[in-house]
Amino acid sequence: MDNIKKSSISKSRSYTACLSEAHRMLFDNFRVIFSRTWIYAAAMAIIWAASFSLVNRTLLYGTNLGLTITSCAILLLTLAASVIFYARVIHLVNGRPMKWNIARCSALATFFIALTIVASTVCTTIVYAYFANRQPAYSIDLRPVIMATTVASVAFSLLMLPYTYASMKYLIEPESKFGNIITKSYITGLRHWGLIFTAMLLAILCVLVVSLFVSIPMYIVTTADAYSVFGVNVIGDLTGLPSYFHVIEYFVFAFTFFIWSYMNIFVIFVSYFLYGSIETREKEKKAFLKHEKQTA
Repeated sequence: MDNIKKSSISKSRSYTACLSEAHRMLFDNFRVIFSRTWIYAAAMAIIWAASFSLVNRTLLYGTNLGLTITSCAILLLTLAASVIFYARVIHLVNGRPMKWNIARCSALATFFIALTIVASTVCTTIVYAYFANRQPAYSIDLRPVIMATTVASVAFSLLMLPYTYASMKYLIEPESKFGNIITKSYITGLRHWGLIFTAMLLAILCVLVVSLFVSIPMYIVTTADAYSVFGVNVIGDLTGLPSYFHVIEYFVFAFTFFIWSYMNIFVIFVSYFLYGSIETREKEKKAFLKHEKQTA
């Protein structure tokens, strides 16, 4: 039996209770979670490290056609590995077959990528129109562009919050339809936007704080690599790094991403209890309205 021990999902909880239950479910079941997911987490971390190393190498050393093609291929592998890993985590919660979870996680990933592409295209078009109507280029004030892009990014992120509930409902309930994510489930999540915002903000902040400490070795090797490239290309110094430095760098990346994967499980569990809380509140609201009609 792959399912982990968890508290009742059919309970209305505050944002602090959702965080507390997610923390308890993660650490009370950590040995089981680790034993059932470490292979998936390791595979994802290895691929993520390769992808990050290629991006880092491109930024520091420049790119070419072969490197670009390789980066695109690894990016697709990274997406696939992430989908499979999260499908495995959801499998521990809902007990559904891996094939079913992979299909649903893939559908969600495709949907969110499409939304991001549409939003990015709209922003890019607006920025391009702004530049096209203001010439010469050196006279353009970039401050309005930066401010508008920042505001648009924040607004897009806030509008995406109800999908926290809609996505989890789609992953937990077999009868839930994909179309409901865009309409009915999104509207339900929108009604509980404040609860989702507060819980997810605190959960992400907790993960970010821990990530800063976990990522210190990665920052150190990346900074050393950057200073080495700067010294060679600008000052003309010798590299000063050992020949095996990039191997060490890669393993540091992989280890960091491996730990990150388990920190992200906490956010998934918070989403799980948010879903249960919202479902319970919606049922209680319907029962109350039904009772009011009957007594009216």
